[in-house]
Amino acid sequence: MTGSRGVLGYLWASDAEQAASFEPQDVGDNESYQSGLTWLSRLRSAHDRGLSPSEALAELTAPLDHEISTIDITSLKELTSGH
Repeated sequence: MTGSRGVLGYLWASDAEQAASFEPQDVGDNESYQSGLTWLSRLRSAHDRGLSPSEALAELTAPLDHEISTIDITSLKELTSGH
């Protein structure tokens, strides 16, 4: 996740652990904190609708607003696999 000052944090998901969350880049930064609250709320909503963590992450790749950008799930998988 990026914002006005660069990377705010990272979304992650694990179907094996039935978990997903947002990890802030800087826990003391208010923009990172606010972004984290937004993403955690969206992840909770997806969970409450019965989505798996990876399904939730895929659904939530659409931008929240004009200041926060996202990366599509395919590109994210490529980045994390080293390809």
